[in-house]
Order: sequence, then structure tokens, then C-alpha cells
Amino acid sequence: MPLPRTIAALAAMVACAMAAPHGAVDDAPPREVLDEQRAALAFVAPVGLSVLGEKLLFSAFHVQRGQELWASDGTPQGTAIVKDIRPGFQGSFPSGHVLFNGALYFAADDGATGIELWKSDGTAAGTVRVADIRPGAQGSMPNSMVVWGDTLVFVADDGRSGFQLWKTRGDAASTQRISDIGAGTNAPNHGSFARQLTPLGSRLFFTASDGTAGHELWVTDGTRAGTRRVKDIRRGPEAARIEQLVVLDGTLYFTADDGVHGAELWTSDGTSAGTKLVADLRPGRDGARPNHLATANGALYFAANDGKSGIELWRSDGTAAGTKLVKDIRPGPQNSLPSYVVALGDSVLFAATDGQHGTELWTSDGTAEGTRMVKDIEPGAAGSSPANLTRLGERIWFAAADGSTGSRPWSSDGSASGTRIERHPAPPGGVAMRFTAWGDAVAFVAGDGHGNERLWRRTADNAIVLIGAPLEQRLR
Repeated sequence: MPLPRTIAALAAMVACAMAAPHGAVDDAPPREVLDEQRAALAFVAPVGLSVLGEKLLFSAFHVQRGQELWASDGTPQGTAIVKDIRPGFQGSFPSGHVLFNGALYFAADDGATGIELWKSDGTAAGTVRVADIRPGAQGSMPNSMVVWGDTLVFVADDGRSGFQLWKTRGDAASTQRISDIGAGTNAPNHGSFARQLTPLGSRLFFTASDGTAGHELWVTDGTRAGTRRVKDIRRGPEAARIEQLVVLDGTLYFTADDGVHGAELWTSDGTSAGTKLVADLRPGRDGARPNHLATANGALYFAANDGKSGIELWRSDGTAAGTKLVKDIRPGPQNSLPSYVVALGDSVLFAATDGQHGTELWTSDGTAEGTRMVKDIEPGAAGSSPANLTRLGERIWFAAADGSTGSRPWSSDGSASGTRIERHPAPPGGVAMRFTAWGDAVAFVAGDGHGNERLWRRTADNAIVLIGAPLEQRLR
């Protein structure tokens, strides 16, 4: 999926800026900057929205400050950069935001020590580097952060072992490498390329490669001795293409391709014998290609193609016999294309098309009779194209277009009468996304009608207000 133009433009700007030597003065390249864009709150493209106490922390771009960490209490006077980690146009580019132990953890580059692990309590004094894992300008590039019990686990490269699993409790002394995957087999600085870190009780599942097999399923108990490959699902150097790790009732589910059955639904209890194909929904090399995995009411829901009904909604209890097509929403071999599957109560909500109404919001309780369109937001073949479904409390927030207002934020409780547009004051200017519960309010990102992605807040009295200074021109 292509990046929105604003994000793509900013990414290009950051890439250019990162070509500058570390320690050099970050002078802004020659370009037109309007007076309105110099305003203190003229930030755009907020990402990583995270609520810490009463504040919303996020990373955003300012034409004079670059990409930095911001905080807001919902008011103009309470909105500001938390700390200018890398002064100048380039910015520190905070990323990978995760809340842990009363602070926000993220990766950032201060221009001297490279991309390393940082944390913030929402104040300048409380925004500090956790550890300099790889001394020097290159940095360890922490990524894939996840909270696991009383530790934060992530992937980083110390310059000697390549990308490995690391853990921390929030200070340099407790920041330690967990794994040594591929030692003696991979070239220096390659490592395991671990990703998809998924906690399950006292174990952490992930995918990695040790250089003797492709990217496969691994597990750790937090020690090097207790870090091992679970199973070589696709024997040989090729990867099993493991994706979408989810946990249901203490069991891990995921999609994988063993080279025989194509991409299908798998499960694992952490042992080789207990790692197996759940059901061969589409016999042969094509596979059913399960996608959009979600759990609700003790069952696993996903979209899949059995080769007869097209891409439709399926349900599984973890057994072959209990893995069934919920409903052929678009009868025949054509696809209803269920996507953005999200649990709400005992049901799931998702986007799909029955071939008559276009793509609309649907709900299912796991039965054919209980699978129905929630509301025909945009009547006709075009449909409202619901996207970015996010559960906040007892409602689902999403972006949809009703044909008259363009793409806007909507919310639903799963009923037609409880599905409503959240009136957005700006002209249509981009799909609403990154919905985040913020006390009794909801924060989200949407266009301002001028090509900029901005931060908005829906208050308890249903007003939607811009957080930041208004812009009349697109920030280029």
C-alpha cells in the first residue's frame, strides 16, 4: 500500500537529512517556508499517539524543528515539543512508541549516538536515552518493542552480534541481550532479524533465522539458553512466510507456508510436535492465504479463500473440524474481501462487500444468520469503504465516505442506529486514522483540507477541535 503523500514527502526529507554527517549542524535545505508554517504549533503528520496520564504523546513534524516528540493536554497552551532531542531541521525522528512502566519508550537519534532506545515521562527532564547499546554514530536501531511481564523486549544491533533480542527494565544496567541467534553462521552484523514479537505467558514467540534455515518460528524464556527454534516448518533455506501471530486461550496461531500446502492457518504450543497445520482449507500449493486474524468470544476469525467461495469470512476453534466458512457473503467464486476485522463484544465487525452494496460495515457473531451488513452508509455500488477499524471502549471507530462529505471519522456500536458520523469540521482531506482513546475524548489524525495530516480531538460534548495551529497551505 503506498504511503500517503504527506508521509512519503516527510520520509524523503528525513532520508535526505540523514545523509548529513552526525554531529554536523542540521541546516534546513533551501525551500519555501510560509510564515504560518513557522508557528510554534504548526506541526503535521502526527504518529505514535500514546496516552500517558492526562497527556497525549506523539511524534510530529515541524518545518523548523524536524520530527520530534510532542505532548498535549488538549489545549493550545498545553501542547508543545517535549524535548528537542536533535536540534535543527532534521529532528530525532522518534518511532516505535510503546508505553511501559509509567513512561513512553521509543527509538530516536540525537545526532551524536545514532538511533538508540529512549524513554520519556512527558517532560524535558524526564526524556532520556536508556542505553547506548552501540556506541558511535550508527546506533543500534531498536525496533519491534513489546511489553513482556516486567520487561520491555525489543530487537537491536550492538555492532557485534547483529540484530538480536534485547530486554530492559528502563535503565542501562538492566538493558541486556537475550539471544545470540546465528552466532558463527551469519555474517557479522546480520544477526537473526527477529520480528513479530508475541508474548504468551512466560514465553515470547517470534520469527527469526539462524542462517541454517529460513525465517521460522522461535521462542524464548528470556535467557539465551532458553531461546530456540520451535520448528523448521519449511525445511531448507526458504522461509515459511510466518505472519500474523495471535494468541487465543493460551495458544499461538499464525499463518505459514510449509512448501506443500501453501499459506494456511497453523498453531503452536511451543513444541515441535505441537506446531501443526490447523486445517488445509485449500488443498494444493496455492493455499487459502488466511488474513486479518482476530479473536472474539473464544474463536479465531479471518478472511480466506478455499478456492470455491472466494475470499470470505471464516471462523476456527483451533481444530480442523471446527474451522468453517461463516458465510458466503458474496455468493459464488467472487470475493467479499473481509478486512479490518475487529472484535466488539461477542461479535466481530469488518469491512466487506456482498456485490450489491459495495464495501460497507458488517458484523458477525460466527453464524451465517448473525452475519449482516451493519449500515449501508453509501448506497450503491461504490460503498463507503470503511477503513482503519479500531475498538475504543464499546464502540468501533473507523473512516468511511458517505458520498457527500468525503472520508470522515465514524463510530459504531454494531447496530444501524448506533452507527454515526463524527462531524469533522475540515473539508475532506484524507482518511481518518490512528484513533486513540484519550480520557473521555478521542484523538485521531485526519486531513485539514489543505493536504496536511493533522491531530484532532473529539471531546466529550461531541465537538471536534484541531490540536495545533491552523494551516491554509500544504506543508511541502
